Amino acid sequence: MAGKKRTDNKGRILRNGELQRAEDNRYLYRYTDLSGKKRTIYAVTLVELREKEKQIERDLQDGIDSSKGDMTLNQLFQVYMETKSDLRESTRRNYFAVWQNAIENSDLGNMKIVQIKQIHIRRFYSGLVKEGMAANTIKLYHNLINPALELAVDSDIIRKNPAKDCKKGIGGTKRERVAMTISEQENLLSFVKNSSKYSIYYPMIIFALSTGLRVGEMTGLRWADVDMKENVVHIRQQLIYKNLGDGCKFHIQGLKTEAGRRDIPLTENARKSLIRQKELYLLLGKAMKPQEVEGVSDFVFTNSLGKPYATNAINFALDNIVKAYNKLEETQAEKEHRRPEPLPHVSAHILRHTACTRLAESGLEPKVLQYIMGHANVSVTLDVYTHLDFTQIQEKMEALQENMKIG
Repeated sequence: MAGKKRTDNKGRILRNGELQRAEDNRYLYRYTDLSGKKRTIYAVTLVELREKEKQIERDLQDGIDSSKGDMTLNQLFQVYMETKSDLRESTRRNYFAVWQNAIENSDLGNMKIVQIKQIHIRRFYSGLVKEGMAANTIKLYHNLINPALELAVDSDIIRKNPAKDCKKGIGGTKRERVAMTISEQENLLSFVKNSSKYSIYYPMIIFALSTGLRVGEMTGLRWADVDMKENVVHIRQQLIYKNLGDGCKFHIQGLKTEAGRRDIPLTENARKSLIRQKELYLLLGKAMKPQEVEGVSDFVFTNSLGKPYATNAINFALDNIVKAYNKLEETQAEKEHRRPEPLPHVSAHILRHTACTRLAESGLEPKVLQYIMGHANVSVTLDVYTHLDFTQIQEKMEALQENMKIG
């Protein structure tokens, strides 16, 4: 004779693994997960319990190990970073710093990944927008959250990625860097050139505006990379100032992309700036006491103590230059009974952006411009351009010399 079937307090027959607790009438379901571990889920009603059972059964049939979904998003990110063995140490530290800045202590970061829905991620992004965060910064967070959750999908921990499509419509403030106008550029250069205090920066600013190098590429440029005979500089490394586990110090690193590895023809302005920089070395005696960084000491641009420049040092100098110029311009304009024409904010990256703008304004073909700037990706329009050899690039740069209006 078959045994008596279990029922709930409403007389409904309970299935295998189901139970109603007498103390609070809550329902529970016991099952074995894919790893062989006993698991229990709870629900207030039998209908709710069986909906959860359906999901569990579906996950078990599809090989989804939802038990591992108990890990939080923070824990998943740690696992994700452990899989990124090809990252440079500085990049790895940057990723962790970005995560700690806004995600680690948030409700989202501490949620179990199996509980995260798209609405939670969208609310998180919306909160960042309300805090005034820039759109590009929010997208940076998304570019960490999304692949981490995608790893959970690929590992059969969750069925789908809740971050998918959340990047669309991300708001935030737009902080666009604006290139200097030709007038602003000329005013800046004239002021720096004739300043007893800031003229030491003149060769470096001219060189930045003539080549469009990234700040790390410029500060990491060595005299060994400069070929004055062939009028070309070889971009092979960058200099960074970061804490890579040994305190904040300079480090030499390779370039981020293969497109960054390039040879840039020297215009006459760029060539003269290098000659002037060399003369500055001799004047200040810097050639006698260069600072060595990881066995390298022949950096082109260094301060009066022979030390290479950190990015923030260059930006600090540029900020002081702009402040000094604007103060003088305000006084001069008052004397001449005219409206002052102040300089905008200028940074090392704005010098690069300005260089790129001048080259484009001068008629440089997009494919050549892509090469000079070291961009890995361009729009589909640029793909119609044919391969350009170095001779073509050199000819283009020389032809533009009179139109670049630098120096």
